[in-house]
Amino acid sequence: MNSSLPLPFPAIQIDEDKKQNPAIRLFGKRFISEQTIVEYLVEFLAVLFSEKKIGNDKIYSYLPSIEVIKEWDTTNYNLLYRAPVKLNLKLIAFLSLSRVDLRHETHKKHYEYLISKLKKQIVANNCQIEDVIEKIEELLHGFQGAGLNRTWCAQTFFPVTSTLIIRETIWKKSKEKQIHDWYDGINNYDINKHNFMARGGELLYLQLCNVFLTPQTAISDFAQPLELSDGEVNLHELHQSLQNNLPKLEGQHTFALDQLIDFIELLDTKTHTLTNSEDKWLTCAWCPRDSWQEGYLFAVEINRLLSALLDPVERLELLMTGCALQVLRSITAQSLRYAGPPDTKTSGSALGYAWIFSPPEASSRQQRLVSQRNLQVIQGLIQQALRHEELKERLKDHKKDLYHEADTKYGHHLFLSLGKKLGIIVPYKGSGARLIMTDTMLRYMVLVLLRPGERCTYDEFLNRLYLHFGIAIEGKELNEAMSWTGLPVNNMVQKSKDSWLVEMLRAGGFLTELSDAYSIVCNTFGEDK
Repeated sequence: MNSSLPLPFPAIQIDEDKKQNPAIRLFGKRFISEQTIVEYLVEFLAVLFSEKKIGNDKIYSYLPSIEVIKEWDTTNYNLLYRAPVKLNLKLIAFLSLSRVDLRHETHKKHYEYLISKLKKQIVANNCQIEDVIEKIEELLHGFQGAGLNRTWCAQTFFPVTSTLIIRETIWKKSKEKQIHDWYDGINNYDINKHNFMARGGELLYLQLCNVFLTPQTAISDFAQPLELSDGEVNLHELHQSLQNNLPKLEGQHTFALDQLIDFIELLDTKTHTLTNSEDKWLTCAWCPRDSWQEGYLFAVEINRLLSALLDPVERLELLMTGCALQVLRSITAQSLRYAGPPDTKTSGSALGYAWIFSPPEASSRQQRLVSQRNLQVIQGLIQQALRHEELKERLKDHKKDLYHEADTKYGHHLFLSLGKKLGIIVPYKGSGARLIMTDTMLRYMVLVLLRPGERCTYDEFLNRLYLHFGIAIEGKELNEAMSWTGLPVNNMVQKSKDSWLVEMLRAGGFLTELSDAYSIVCNTFGEDK
């Protein structure tokens, strides 16, 4: 029987008889609330920068070529990648930051062994060797990204350089035997889990690949109202531009740090060899094939972000924001596709939905209520999509209620919790949740909606914001978003004086006011050549 549910990319076989969570079947495998924003970024970069293969064919570039992607789609292969395991590095960096009750005795002994080896390699003239060791540990502590309350090996580095992009490692306590030696316990580390780096970053990478499988005519039609450049509309030129720009994320000015990281990890070559054998591949799952539209927007936005002359750490932080926004955008867009009959009302944004943002401060009661109602509609849309007729049919004889997990871990609760972590949904606790703009998010928007050095009118900026992300602030976009939300158009929501977004753009240095009624928004960052 033909299914009306999303087709997978790549074209792997999905067992339709398996009673899997309906959210995974709808959104792909997988976006989940346990994954932190940092870990979305780290996992996405891990696929980009690691050794990859499809079947027996190795991929030697950041993205597979368009020809390889098209050939890949005729096979039944998953994408495999081999991110490194660096237990020695993590032990020195995170053991002292981890919970005391989670430190196994063999971990502490191996830490002492590594420190003793490190001391023998240090030559200090005007200071104590212990002080040098302390400074090295403090340096590594500064790169802690996520997992403060986890076991040391399950914590994650912030990826300022590709040498800090390391796969998830889980320590399994053994109940059958006592472990007295570090090397005897090597097999107790599970390096194939997806507990915290739970495939969300992999899914974002697959969305990028899926874009370049899309026919050029479909891309051209979709891009027509977006006012993109010819190079951004042409798939071959966009693909090549991404291949040229992605190396900027690896860490181009971190040679000394990379040497230190490699030196620490190879203090014990036996551990490194045992945990990084040739057969230790991770398997990417799949993304919905019809997510190519939001994937294309993501590809264009990443390319613009990489084209701007930015501090490398700031670029990573902004990309982290972009990854989280892409998760929220993907869930919303996919929910709209499956939430109801074909005549379901859509907005004028490129993906058909609307997010109504309110001022971060000094918002009126009407502004708060409209944004709150819009957020409720978005959550209801996601919940309704998960109850698609065919999804319900597949689960009707299942003994366990999978919808509770679908809603809380994968569905509208994921949207709410991720938005709060990103800072665009407030308050963090309590009732009255609404969408707001933050300084970081506005900075990201300027950088990805305008090319480096590009200028546009304020009204055009509002239109681009609405087309790419469905974000409505004021003007005709807000009126249309209110109508989509099911609210009557109300002029009381819009202030007659200066817009709050204008104030934020002015404070960020992105606004040039030519007259009282005419303002220009400018991406003040130059092009990184």
